[in-house]
Amino acid sequence: MPGTRLLGYSKRVVDGLVRLWPLGKLTTKLGHGPITRKLVNALLEALDSNAVIIPVGAALQGPQSIELPYQVLMPLVEQSDVRFILAQCVCRVGEACQEYPLDLGCLFLGDGAAALHPTMGNKATVSQTLDHIKRAMDLGLVPLVVQSAFDSWMFGVPYRRTLGICFCCDCCCAVRRGLRDGPPGFSDQVQRLPGITVDVGPKCVGCGLCVEVCYVHAISIRDGLAAIEGECKGCGRCATVCPTQAITLHVNRETGELEEFIAHMRKRVSAN
Repeated sequence: MPGTRLLGYSKRVVDGLVRLWPLGKLTTKLGHGPITRKLVNALLEALDSNAVIIPVGAALQGPQSIELPYQVLMPLVEQSDVRFILAQCVCRVGEACQEYPLDLGCLFLGDGAAALHPTMGNKATVSQTLDHIKRAMDLGLVPLVVQSAFDSWMFGVPYRRTLGICFCCDCCCAVRRGLRDGPPGFSDQVQRLPGITVDVGPKCVGCGLCVEVCYVHAISIRDGLAAIEGECKGCGRCATVCPTQAITLHVNRETGELEEFIAHMRKRVSAN
């Protein structure tokens, strides 16, 4: 019938795709080959996918660690035409996660989220959605704002009309694995949250722990001190492991970059 909205894949289909998870991990690594790297990078550029990590917890200094995720997420949730909570996290299911709940799934916002099959989860009110976010925050999971072709392949939804909010863990997150093991072009799809600055203070002892945990190799030791380069994604892993708390993340509200980012994301989730 004209005007009928097509539904995405059912849970049965998605569960079948999740069984192919090892193949996806292999494909990520194959993107390093001299020929395949060019093909993968061209595909990533054409798909126009992007992701932004929102650091939380020990990564941020002061009360920002509590306020920041909600400053970004709450306006998106309240403005969104549709809110849909997945009943499971496909990354954690695919990796058979032992550290975090499998049933704490991604949140999808925007008109395209209405296409998600009802067997995949449920539409939610603003209050229910914020409760879901709080549960993730209480567990220490890191929000990732993402608009990705992966969602189209995995769930059968129009990803350019759908904004995903993933709640990621280091052990299973496909985006973090892509940063760690994927081709160079993948890193370009993940951006630092606008307004975030990462600083190294005088307490640095040059131990190198931050170098070891950085997914994008943005940190080096120079003259006995950590130096952070432009490829930094502002994820905060370095600050979390620093034994002297020399590395700090701050939110600069004076530039207006964070507000511009939120306004841009709000346009993606609302038809108004």
